[in-house]
This record gives sequence, C-alpha cells and structure tokens, in this order.
Amino acid sequence: MMPNAETCRSAHMARDPRFDGRFVVGVVTTGVFCRPICPARLPNADNARYFVSPAVALASGFRPCRRCRPAGKARSWTAASDTVLRALPLVEAGFLDTRTQSELASSVGVGGRQLARLFMAELGVTPSAFARGRRLQEAWRLVEETDLPCTEVAMLAGFGSVRRFNAAFRAAFGQAPSAVRRQATADTRSGDTGSPVAELRFRLPFRRPYNAAWVLPFLAGRAVDGIESVQGRCYRRRLSADACVQAELTDDVLQVSLPAVASPNAADLLARLRRLFDLDAYPAAIDAHLAQHPELAQRVAAAPGIRVPGVWDAFEGAVRAIIGQQVSVARATTLATKICERFGAGAFPSAEVLAKAEVAAIGMPGVRGRAVSAVAKRVADEGDAWLKDAEALRAGFSTIRGLGPWTTEYAAMRIARDPDAFPESDWGVFKALGVKGKPAREWAEPCRPWRAYATMLLWSSRSQ
Repeated sequence: MMPNAETCRSAHMARDPRFDGRFVVGVVTTGVFCRPICPARLPNADNARYFVSPAVALASGFRPCRRCRPAGKARSWTAASDTVLRALPLVEAGFLDTRTQSELASSVGVGGRQLARLFMAELGVTPSAFARGRRLQEAWRLVEETDLPCTEVAMLAGFGSVRRFNAAFRAAFGQAPSAVRRQATADTRSGDTGSPVAELRFRLPFRRPYNAAWVLPFLAGRAVDGIESVQGRCYRRRLSADACVQAELTDDVLQVSLPAVASPNAADLLARLRRLFDLDAYPAAIDAHLAQHPELAQRVAAAPGIRVPGVWDAFEGAVRAIIGQQVSVARATTLATKICERFGAGAFPSAEVLAKAEVAAIGMPGVRGRAVSAVAKRVADEGDAWLKDAEALRAGFSTIRGLGPWTTEYAAMRIARDPDAFPESDWGVFKALGVKGKPAREWAEPCRPWRAYATMLLWSSRSQ
C-alpha cells in the first residue's frame, strides 16, 4: 500500500530519495504536484495532498511541476485490492482509450459499479478518471520533450482526436499545448522551436526490481548481426539502412531514442520495446509467489525482478523459435543470420518471401524448413494476430508437422506473452531439475500462474 499521509509528510519534509516514485505531492494553493524530492519550498501540511501516481494527481485537478517533472505509473503496492491490481496495468496500457469502463470491469471479473467503488476506495478516482489522468500525463510529456505535431501527440497519448486532446489539455493545464512547448526548457527538448528534430526521446517506466543482469545478456546472445546489438545496457535495432531505435536501460526507466523519420510509427515501436523488455511485469507479486517454492526461494533472493524477454516481431519470433529447436542458442542465432542474408538482403525476410522459400537450404532439417514456410504462409494469408494469442498460437502450431511441445511453449512464452507457459521438455529446465515431462510439470505446478518466470529463473541459474 501507499505510505499513509503522516509517513508521506515526513518523507517529503526530509526529501528522502527512497520515496521518490512512491507518491507525488499536490499543493492546494498552487494547483501543482511534485515529486517528494522537489527542491521547491515545502507547503504547509494543511495544503499538501498525497497521490499514488501522477495520473491520479492529474485526474484530481493538479498540474505537474515544471521543475521536478514528476512522471511514472502507479506501482504494484498502490492498492490492496487484487481486482484493482489486475485492472491498473490494463488502464495504464490504454485499455480505456478505446473501450468502456464496463468492458474493463468484465475483463477483471466484476461489475462496473463495483470496479468504480474499488477504484474510489483505493485511489480516490474512478477508472475513467485515472485513464484521463494517464492520457494527460503522457500528452504533457510528449509536448515538452518532443517536437511531434499535435496530431501525433494526441494519437500517442490515447486521445483519438486532436479536438479532444486540445480541449482536455486546455482544461487541465490552462494553456494550449503550443504555449507549453514554447516554455519548455532547452534540455528537455530535441531542438529549437520550428527547427527540424533529428531524434525523438521517450521514457518507458517499469516496476522495480528489474533483473537487467539477466535480460541484457539474454538479448545479446540472440542478437542477429547487422539487425540488432546489445552493448552494455544499450539495445539497438535497425529500422532501415540509415535509421535505428536505441533503448538504454536505467534503474527505473527505459530511455528510448527514435529517429524523427520513425515518428508515424512511434506508438508501435514503443509497444514493441515494452514487450521485448517485459516492462509491464509486477516483480513484487511474481517474486513473492515464486519464493514460496522451496527450490526457487534462493534463486529469487539472488535474482529478484526476473523478466521474460519478448520478441521484436511476432513472425520473426516464430521463425526463430522453429529454427532454434534442438540446437544451441549460438547455432540458432547463426541460422537466423543466414536467413536474413539469404532471403532478406540483410533484413529479416517477410512472411511472403519465406512462404515460398526453401528455408532448409541454410543448413537445417527439411521438416523444420517446411514448418517455417507453413507458418509464413499463414501469416502472409491472415496476418500475425494468431501468433499473439497464446491459445491460438498453440492450436496453430499443433497442426504443423515438425513443431513439438517445446517450440509451442517457448513461442507462447516469448511471442504470445503467456506468463504461465512452461517448456517442460527444455534442456535447460532438465539440467536444472534433473527431470522433464510429467515430473517437471508437477514440479512447476506450485509456480502457476508464473511458470514462464520460473523457467527464466531456472535458465538464469545455469547462465543459459
């Protein structure tokens, strides 16, 4: 739970950095909210209000401080209600930008009125108000930190139309987006007003702890030369011959830099990075659950904040899962490089190309090559939506000769983002446990619904 008002006040008076991100402080007399470490003069206790996140402060009528620039999401300790904890990541991911509060309630298994009551009791605002605050928070940041046109800011922030964006922005902040942009300081903008911007910068927050020592080497070991790379804490992915996206993992955010030419696809690129780095996980809940398993407690303590890295592209991930069957990570990465060189002219080839290609010619069994082509043909015909749904993926893979349980569960884990996927026949799992098949399933049963994260703990303990 969020600290009580007395604790918040004490932490605020001390400007204790350990509380930064745990709450924000609204000042009634100015209408501004700040981080608890803001160097501005402390308000009188009667004039201070404490909120669990910037979105709630915005929904309550406060505007962000231009000095300390409060940002971030509500964290896993925000509420005691499991229902609210399940609903929060959906709201923060933009669920209510296109759907109703009733649909949100149905997705978490309660009625609309009950969900509103729970949100009011836990956060002081309704789900819809929280969503409006989230949109305003993102809009303010994009206006201040980028030179994106208002049309793109509106779409990225989730408003759906420029008219609604402008109206909401003026109502919340008392000025037009253009006025805020003109006032933005030089160090938070990509260039001078009116000049072309070469780079767009974004910050993608996540919940700590985050086991970067596992995620970054995992991605580095699977990076395809010429397409992606990992150096230190920085991941790069080529978008075209002269443009790439860069993401640097810090202690509490993923700092993203996009070339200006990629601005029309910014929302999609940011979503890909969130999946790739598994930024939406709740590590406190996952670690607490897995630590109850007697054989995982020490692993959790040694490596808190484990993540399940996703994939950049669903089709690419499916192909790489197939060619990775029964070979080492290094060999699978080599095969992926060969596919790019032979069929993609250095880029990862399209589904249309691989559907007609003799994929086995790169040096792998014919049945495996034909499985790649079968997946490619379906994606070429139907799109890749079925790869992003765990049950649809499992059903689809089961009809393709040459795709076994390991490939299916590995793909469900990394492509479809199923947190409970479990590749029971995996070699790394077998080496860690000494068993596979039914005994492995029985071992993993207490780990539900986080078996994918348990798998990562087993792999990490063997430096897979």
